[in-house]
Amino acid sequence: MTDGHFIQNRNLNKTTFHCDISICNSMCCRNCPVLTQDEVAELIANVKKKYDVDLERKRYFRSAKGEHGLYFSVKMIKGQCIFLNREKRCRIYDCRPTLCELYPAIDVDAVDERCPGIQKNEFHEEMLDVLKKRYAQEIDERIKKEHTFMFV
Repeated sequence: MTDGHFIQNRNLNKTTFHCDISICNSMCCRNCPVLTQDEVAELIANVKKKYDVDLERKRYFRSAKGEHGLYFSVKMIKGQCIFLNREKRCRIYDCRPTLCELYPAIDVDAVDERCPGIQKNEFHEEMLDVLKKRYAQEIDERIKKEHTFMFV
């Protein structure tokens, strides 16, 4: 199913989409995904298995302290994710964090209004609802409770 430049995966329980990054210059990769220690370990293992790349925790992640625990955020370079290549494509796309996969959903009841697809109303409400539902089910409870992270 397509919505303009956006393609929806047909399995609504695993709804994601692929967009034309020429429209937004990889807007989704300007958010700073915060992960638990287990999620970072899983990401590192998956990237090694899929791409045969060793991700060093200190090189690719920053410690982030929240009210409910210590987490890790993906490092940003000039306001964009460290995993973007020169063409603004994700170098670990098939293993990307769930927070990235669920974009433009940024909370259980919110979407990123900066996303051109949201601004142009190019997403079916059903798709956005499923992304928000997945956010509610798949994102760590502690991370969902956080409002502010302090980088340490």
